[in-house]
Amino acid sequence: MPGSEIKISVVIINFHSERFLPACLRSLYEKIASRIKTEIIIVNNDKREKLETVRADFPEVIILDNGYNQGFGEGCNRGARVSQGRYLFFLNPDTEIISDNAEELLDFFQKNGEAGIVGSCLVTEKGQVQKWSAGAAVNLYDLARNNLGLSRSHRIWESKIITKAFWVAGTALFISKKLFEALKGFDENISMYFEDVDLCKRVRKSGFEVYYFPSFKVLHRSGESFSDKGDQKKNYYASQQYYFEKHCGRIQAVLIKIIRKILI
Repeated sequence: MPGSEIKISVVIINFHSERFLPACLRSLYEKIASRIKTEIIIVNNDKREKLETVRADFPEVIILDNGYNQGFGEGCNRGARVSQGRYLFFLNPDTEIISDNAEELLDFFQKNGEAGIVGSCLVTEKGQVQKWSAGAAVNLYDLARNNLGLSRSHRIWESKIITKAFWVAGTALFISKKLFEALKGFDENISMYFEDVDLCKRVRKSGFEVYYFPSFKVLHRSGESFSDKGDQKKNYYASQQYYFEKHCGRIQAVLIKIIRKILI
């Protein structure tokens, strides 16, 4: 591997996902680490899963044990603090890297000073592009459009060319460590959902852009680490409310709370 500088620090949060990690790690080594100097950091939020197979088969992987579910954002921040790479790649454990063009993605970063975040194209096990892996603005107007089947977001995740987005999914998200640190990382008040949307919002507020990079493809087994759908929905709406209160103003925050009570 030419050069001594670590280019990419991959940060993975494990929670009920140990069974997926070997395939995820193998794909990282085959598609990225074989070409680019890379370190892999796993933040283990699961006190029951000891990651013994990972420790035995991938001894070079850095594992940070929490002993409790620290939450996605806080866990990512912990992994980022010990990272040494120029770019952070936040990656879900229930994924596998399909593409071998990570160099192109990094080159895009280096040639486009306005690029703050670059998101991957997420693909389902059926080979289809995953819906809602990138999107347009998050506000009452766009939520209403979404419910009426008039979403603007599909134009982004269906795009075949590099496209500006309001947000991209944290499932497979690249950001420079320098910018991530300047923004103080993920908002730790969000335990799950909307932490990626919030980060993208703050990146754009700071003068950078968010891009969807469709040629870098990642297989995603969506929702595999969350078995309790009731808790999943509860967490989603709590994070949604927090986001609206933080970014959309008092009126929209109150309205979405009322609408949710009526419809749910």
